[in-house]
Amino acid sequence: AGMLGEAFNKVFINEYNLLITDKDVNETWIKKLDFNFKDEYEKMVLEFKPDYLFHIGAITDLEFCEKNQQLTYLSNSIAVETAVKISNQLNIPLVYISTAGIFDGKKNHYDDWDIPNPINHYGRSKYIGERYVIENSRKYLICRAGWMMGAGPQKDKKFVNKIIKQIKDGNK
Repeated sequence: AGMLGEAFNKVFINEYNLLITDKDVNETWIKKLDFNFKDEYEKMVLEFKPDYLFHIGAITDLEFCEKNQQLTYLSNSIAVETAVKISNQLNIPLVYISTAGIFDGKKNHYDDWDIPNPINHYGRSKYIGERYVIENSRKYLICRAGWMMGAGPQKDKKFVNKIIKQIKDGNK
């Protein structure tokens, strides 16, 4: 139910039956779930019986990821194993949101044939998730997102909102 989950809710709520989860329930349309607890994750999704599983949650704060590596890999890599297991069990496509951060930034443009070379734990953890999906999921789509922003200060924890907050706090 972060920025991307909120966008899904706004766009698809009137056309589809959605189950949008987060460990921080701050809206009525969000159901409580921390996907790091694989039994709870599996139970909730299997009971819902979706046509697609969108695994869009991750820890994306680069500084936090560098300081909290164990939690980063648990959330961004290991939890993906559960998503793959669930989607295979239900025989449904898994949509996995990765990141352009799997590349080292040495080029201006990357394509599907470029070899990932993550330079931080966030990028590495997401690339490990990609590899697991590719090697183990029967039906999947991997989307590499970059520079998501918006949704206001309650949801946007990315670079642009951090700079706005620093300016408001009088920092230079």
